[in-house]
Amino acid sequence: MRAKEILQILDVCAEDFNFPVLDNYNFDLAQCRLTVFSNKEQWLIVFEVVGVDKKQDISNDIYIYSNATKQRGLIIGIDDILSQENAEWWYDDEANFIVNPFHLELLIKGEMVTLNPQPEEYIKLGIKTDPFNPTKLLRYLSSKYGEKLWMTAQSLLNEIDENIELPLFYQTSEWEHPDIGDGQKPSKSIFFQSLAQAIELNNINLIKSDRLNTHWSNWAWSDFENQEED
Repeated sequence: MRAKEILQILDVCAEDFNFPVLDNYNFDLAQCRLTVFSNKEQWLIVFEVVGVDKKQDISNDIYIYSNATKQRGLIIGIDDILSQENAEWWYDDEANFIVNPFHLELLIKGEMVTLNPQPEEYIKLGIKTDPFNPTKLLRYLSSKYGEKLWMTAQSLLNEIDENIELPLFYQTSEWEHPDIGDGQKPSKSIFFQSLAQAIELNNINLIKSDRLNTHWSNWAWSDFENQEED
C-alpha cells in the first residue's frame, strides 16, 4: 500500500461529495469519530458521524474508504441509537418537540438514562434550550454519554458485511477535517497526509494535525435552525 493511493481514494470520494461533510445542510452534527483498521496489505478508514437528519431522525452515518471493499463512501445510517422511555414519538400532533430539556428519560441503545440538566449546563455548552429540538438534545447527550453513541470496532466491521477481518490500528474523535463544501481536499490536510503515511509505515506516531476542528460548534452555521432564520 502507498500513502499516495490512500489520499487519491479519499480525494476522489470528496470530489463526488461522498465523504463526510461536517457542515452538511441535510445533517446537523453532534459528534464524529474516525477509526482505522490495517494490516500489511489492506487498510480501512471508517467515519462515524452522529447527528440529526432532515427528517429530524437521529442517526450514526457510517462512511468507509478502503482498498479491501467494493463500497466506498456512505454505506448506512444506524438509527436505533436513541428513543424515549415513555413515548413513541418525539413530536406531538402540532409538531412541537415534546422533550423537556430539564428532565430527560431516554433509552440510549436500550439503556435507561434519567437526567435533570440545569440551565447552566446548556449555557456552558453553547446550547440554547428555547426552542428545544433533537439537535440540541443530541449535542447535550454527546457531552455526557458520547462514548455510548459510538459503535464497537467489531460492530463497524460487521456493518460493512464484506467478510473483512482487520486489526484496529487507530481511532480518534479529534482531527483536522477539510471543508469539503469549500473545495478542500483530504490530501491537502496535514492530518490526512500523516495518517496515510502512518498506515503505509504501520506507525501511529507519525500522525499529526495542525489544528483540531471536529467539535460540532465549528460547523453549526449550517444547522437546520440557522437555515430557518435565513
